[in-house]
Amino acid sequence: MNTKTVFKKFLAPVIAIAVLLAALVAKNSGSFPAFNEEEDVDLPVLMYHCVLKDTSRTGKYTITPQKFEEDLIYLEEKGYQTVSAKQLVRYVYADGQLPEKPVIITFDDGMYNNYEYILPILQKHNACAVFSIVGSYTDEYTESNITHPAYSYLRWCDVKELSETPYIEFGNHSYGFHTISNARYGTQKNKNESTLDYITAFHQDTQKMQSVFYSNCNFRPIIYTYPFGSYSRDSTRVLKKMGFLITFSCTEGINRITRDSDCLYLLKRYNRDGRLSTREFFSKLKL
Repeated sequence: MNTKTVFKKFLAPVIAIAVLLAALVAKNSGSFPAFNEEEDVDLPVLMYHCVLKDTSRTGKYTITPQKFEEDLIYLEEKGYQTVSAKQLVRYVYADGQLPEKPVIITFDDGMYNNYEYILPILQKHNACAVFSIVGSYTDEYTESNITHPAYSYLRWCDVKELSETPYIEFGNHSYGFHTISNARYGTQKNKNESTLDYITAFHQDTQKMQSVFYSNCNFRPIIYTYPFGSYSRDSTRVLKKMGFLITFSCTEGINRITRDSDCLYLLKRYNRDGRLSTREFFSKLKL
């Protein structure tokens, strides 16, 4: 079976994207403040992971709830407004509007502490964020039903509850590719792996995650967040064919959003190192 045949056999038809876009345009139309009249917009995307109150555990991928709230206050003072992925899609595909200074906040991996500490802060500041979860982790903690902010992950009941609020959107962070092993580094193509074998493996994992999302929460994400930021040209092609409208990388930089849909793939993000103060972090970004 050649690569072209694999695409036809496994990947969702383009018409599904059109249907989704129509739904996005219809939902919550006219609900956004302070619009940007320029055609192209600069978009910083912030990447968070673990959130713990214990300051001794602060590190490259761990921040305190207090410091996260300080980040939101800083952004507010500088005139930034958090936007959702759906707002971004409407802007690019359907002449939607964005605030003058938009910013997207993302949380990777789906740790339970995101639910425990971040949701109340988002509610307090009327902000929104994208939570990208790993299916195998969520399945494991759904089965064990352990909820501990120090180490556990979101359960499917938590994901469903959060998805029904206006503050959280969810991204596919793979079902089982969030690993580092001799077999594979995240979603990266192996050195001696054929294109056909890679496409098949990547599609199967991605589709499995989409399926468990739908069976537990009755929706399929439009966002794919690459584990460890690892990707290949083939993975991007697969995700586009499957109907994903946004993908997040781990490359740092400010994104330039245009009316060209390609600008929504491999969006750059800045990792929020919890060892930096709010001012130090945003000075690095020049925000």
